[in-house]
Amino acid sequence: MSRRTVLGLLLLCAAAVAVRGDDDGVDESAVVVLKDAEFEKHIGSKKYMLVEFYAPWCGHCKALKPEYAKAALALKDYSEDVGLAKVDATEEKEIAGKFEIQGYPTLKWFIDGKEASDYSGGRTADDIVRWIKKKTGPATTEIADVEALEKAKKESTVILLGYFDKYEGDDHTAYEAAAQKSDDAAFLKTTSAEVAKAMGLEKPGFALGRSYPDFGFETVSAEGHKAVDDALDLGDGLEAFIKAEKLPAFTEFSQDTSSAIFGSGINSQVIVTAPGELFAKDGELFKTLVGVSSKLKGKVVLVTAKTESDNGKPIMDYFGLSKDATEPQVVGFDSGAGKKFKFEGAVTVEALTKFAEDVIEGKATKFFKSAAEPAEPLDKGVAVVTGNTVESIVKDAKKDVLLEVYAPWCGHCKSLAPIYEKLAKRFAKIDSVVIAKMDGTENEHPDIEASGYPTLMFFPAEEGAEPIPYDGGRTLGEMTKFIKKNAKVPFELPKKKKSKDAEKEEAKEEEETKDEL
Repeated sequence: MSRRTVLGLLLLCAAAVAVRGDDDGVDESAVVVLKDAEFEKHIGSKKYMLVEFYAPWCGHCKALKPEYAKAALALKDYSEDVGLAKVDATEEKEIAGKFEIQGYPTLKWFIDGKEASDYSGGRTADDIVRWIKKKTGPATTEIADVEALEKAKKESTVILLGYFDKYEGDDHTAYEAAAQKSDDAAFLKTTSAEVAKAMGLEKPGFALGRSYPDFGFETVSAEGHKAVDDALDLGDGLEAFIKAEKLPAFTEFSQDTSSAIFGSGINSQVIVTAPGELFAKDGELFKTLVGVSSKLKGKVVLVTAKTESDNGKPIMDYFGLSKDATEPQVVGFDSGAGKKFKFEGAVTVEALTKFAEDVIEGKATKFFKSAAEPAEPLDKGVAVVTGNTVESIVKDAKKDVLLEVYAPWCGHCKSLAPIYEKLAKRFAKIDSVVIAKMDGTENEHPDIEASGYPTLMFFPAEEGAEPIPYDGGRTLGEMTKFIKKNAKVPFELPKKKKSKDAEKEEAKEEEETKDEL
């Protein structure tokens, strides 16, 4: 499965809460709106400027809007040298062209009015603020007392504290270097034993603190942590430690958490969906998930989704889960390879742990979204394929198969339908050729990727044959020639004597089809 398919799930994140970006209550008073004519003047008005190039219709831009505005307000009191701005790239085409803006949103970092780099952080206000502070100041913040620590805890979801006798030596140098590289946590340092104790440290070392709803503030020591012990040096160890511990035992899927889930650096996810009440704190399911997390932290990300919530809808749709289910539904996902895995059985710590281990190793049972098999295998002579029947129909090594992947709402698909049905009728007596179609909105398979609708591809009658994309004309004659050219099993179409009127009618239909398409 291609990266584009893998990214499909990430793109769904925006759909879950796109309405947030349309909220008229978003306070954008701290975000400067830049126009072509005044761009050069304003971009140099601050030493540091983060600029978002957006499109008003873009779902991702709408989702970013409240976070970007919140970050701008948070940074208002941080430094007069820092500003956040935005450019409507669909209107301000001169400046968008100058910076070669090709996708939305694109965020660029400017220093003294000159483009310095692309923005590489996350999409929450916390991510943006942390990224800018690291770019404009020291990578670490010194914490002198517990009061300063409490303030830092409120400002960042994830913090890392380094406790040192003195700010010198190899460990301190490695810590500063790690802070420069990482965008995943706010790096703090102290020589105060009182501050260290508040983070669970009794002697010089490192501790991570994280704060999430339902879990409160939690601390984890790096001492004896496998991620640190297995690393070749302290810098790599701290990076692995943060990756393993920055998320709570489990994370509810939403726009705010999607970048943390899929950008965690951990490709394996186990996703549990259920009615909201089943996730009650200290309930059976809550305890089960915490138990699984304690065994596999840093190897798999546990994700939850409430079946009745808007946040959960993209998960339910993407994995084809039932929103009416009253019991937990569990799936696995390899976000690197785009593979889905199915869990069956009772949801226990032991069973989920085993399933998660199988997901990590790629040994769990794979599944693909599939509609129910139709009662009638043919629709006007065209074979109806589902996700579950791709292997038996489309990938039958004894058949040459032309497959149309369509969407019920697609106008071009509707225009093609009568021609495609005539094609099926033409090959009805050729046993080795199958004219088939599959609803791409309801079914999927790793060997079938539709970048648009309709997509036609030909599967030759050959074991393990790669599909051949069809990019020819959408006429009866052209599709027939394509099949003849690529079919592996020889065949002869039955000849039918036509009257001159029939020949004229067929020629007319072909011309009308060309004009229409």
